Amino acid sequence: MFNAFTVNDLALVDQKPANSAGKTLAEFQTLLNDTNSTGRPIRSRSGCGECRRRKKRCDETKPVCRLCKRLGIECVWRQPGTERKNAKRRQSQAIKVRLSSVEETSGVSTTHTLIDTLRTNLQTSFDYEPQMNVFSLPFIRHLSETESRYLDYYINYVSSTLSLLPQETNYLLSLYIPLAVHNKAIMSGLIGWSGLFLAGTKSEETPMKYIQNAVDLCDKTLKSDELTISDKLELVCVFFILCAAEICVGDVKNWYDIFGRLHKFILDECNGNLKTLLGLLGDTEGAKWLLSNFLYHDVLSSSSHEEGTLFPIDQYCEALDIIPGTTQLMDSGTVCDPLQGCVRPMYVLLGQIINTKNKLDKMQEDLNAIEDRDSYKQKKFEFLTALEMDFEELETRIKNTNPHTPSLLLLKDDKELEDHLTLFETYKLSLRIYLRYMVRKTPPAVPEIQLMLQELTLCMDVIMDTNVQSGLCFALMVAGMSCVDPVDRDQMEARLRSFCSKFPVKNFELVLILIRKAWELNEDGAHCVNWFDISESMGWYLSLA
Repeated sequence: MFNAFTVNDLALVDQKPANSAGKTLAEFQTLLNDTNSTGRPIRSRSGCGECRRRKKRCDETKPVCRLCKRLGIECVWRQPGTERKNAKRRQSQAIKVRLSSVEETSGVSTTHTLIDTLRTNLQTSFDYEPQMNVFSLPFIRHLSETESRYLDYYINYVSSTLSLLPQETNYLLSLYIPLAVHNKAIMSGLIGWSGLFLAGTKSEETPMKYIQNAVDLCDKTLKSDELTISDKLELVCVFFILCAAEICVGDVKNWYDIFGRLHKFILDECNGNLKTLLGLLGDTEGAKWLLSNFLYHDVLSSSSHEEGTLFPIDQYCEALDIIPGTTQLMDSGTVCDPLQGCVRPMYVLLGQIINTKNKLDKMQEDLNAIEDRDSYKQKKFEFLTALEMDFEELETRIKNTNPHTPSLLLLKDDKELEDHLTLFETYKLSLRIYLRYMVRKTPPAVPEIQLMLQELTLCMDVIMDTNVQSGLCFALMVAGMSCVDPVDRDQMEARLRSFCSKFPVKNFELVLILIRKAWELNEDGAHCVNWFDISESMGWYLSLA
């Protein structure tokens, strides 16, 4: 079951992109999201046979299209009335448009892959260097056979299962493993996490022994009079490892207690200023990833959806080099998060939706407390105006925001790229639906929601059983809460049951439980029911990470 951890057999794959004076980061991101005025991707529905076979966008010039004329090949057209609807093509239409639009605009030869295009036509605003090769570290000889096997399982299975990005750029390895060499708390945490992941339950005594040892060592370090930069960095790592271990086995309480302790530690160290925190952790790429990881857990916590994020989203943006523009969000950060991948801009926007919802809820409470009729009418007008302005601004940002391009540069082939872009489109649709729930309190039975749900499930089905499926938890929750028709509900339950039977992270099973409860409470879909309210009623602190 376990492979021997032999460092000499493993090598780092250098993914450094070629240098080019082609296009800027902003220009490429514009190409990547080329859309028409409706916000939907442009596509050809009646191109020639050769363009369709090559999956290229045909300019539909008859009798010979531009591509066929350039290649000197026969241009064959379908007979009128023989066109066939193709569901699979509909599922991935956004990806095909991106392939063709980048080729056409950049003038790159059609024999090049999109990955080639990315690496030769993108002039990045940062110096990309691959992560250190964690496998080149000396084998840790003092571990017992059980510890070695658990660590090997973490390195070769746990980290790759959870990561959206290639292993050689995975901070779950490149940050944690070198620190574990000399930090016993991190080593115990990784061994315990691996054991829990393998067992799928907290009933196994051995993994829990290592988890408790990590907690005890963490507590001991916290009692020190003076903490070095290394001490602080390693403590934050231990907290995150313990959180992840609990979440992976479906815990709904302990993980949030640990996350709360981490939050308090950050507040004590930097007085709530995240930019200051980076300096206290050494201002390294690893420190930035830890902050990105905190953002990820913050916006996917049921408590944050109820009460607002633990830190203002503007602070996350400032510390992570993200520009929160009025019409779109630009993520120019150099750190590629293995748990978020190219989707990170959507998680930032999710945080903005959460905080907007809480702001509007407070305005609604203040409005309801007004007794004077004239004052009430004026304040209600102001409230509804603010609501619509906030909705339109967030909707525009969601539509216009592009993937985190540096994460796409790490991918190795067009199939990986297509999967990641489909995941991004999945989150765009999820956030557009969720925005309507949070701001307008739209019930799921509304046709607009149901239409977006059909698109969302098509996208999700494309990336089920791919390397990006670990990023589907939030999208599955939104899709499940949106199902009203009995057929849609049956298919969603079957989809989740199948997913849970194959994917080892247990919080997906909790999602299914909440969705079923939502269907009971909202049988006809005529009401807006919040998943986090159901979670709270069950005494859960649920993480959708």
